[in-house]
Amino acid sequence: MSVRKTAAILAHLDQHHISRLLAFVDEKDEKLARQLRDEMLLFSDLLLVDDRGLQNLLREVDQEVLVTALKGAEWRLVEKILDNLSPRAAEGLREDLASIGPVLAKRVHAARQTILQTAQQQQSRGLLWFVGKGHDKDFIY
Repeated sequence: MSVRKTAAILAHLDQHHISRLLAFVDEKDEKLARQLRDEMLLFSDLLLVDDRGLQNLLREVDQEVLVTALKGAEWRLVEKILDNLSPRAAEGLREDLASIGPVLAKRVHAARQTILQTAQQQQSRGLLWFVGKGHDKDFIY
């Protein structure tokens, strides 16, 4: 099985299992683990999206899906998303995030996968880039 196909399969796991699996692979074959990380698209990789691309992505993402996906996300990512929204939309998102209660992990994972699928579609159409993740090899900055 190719590294790309393996990475695509791994990307459907939750972050905890991905981390454990990659740590195991890293012990056996550092190069393979690095290749898998480069091929995988994780929710935290949205930190690597340029601002214009993130704005394009956020226009296509349903607000409820975004709120669910951001539940438990690292604060740097939440801040980056808030920074790429209009002040009014950012305030609404802050309110929604403050009022959301516990969410099943599988719902959070599904919402994140929905956003990542949209990001991949936009990437294939040239509407966003993941800078610094091996996806920008054809560009000069």
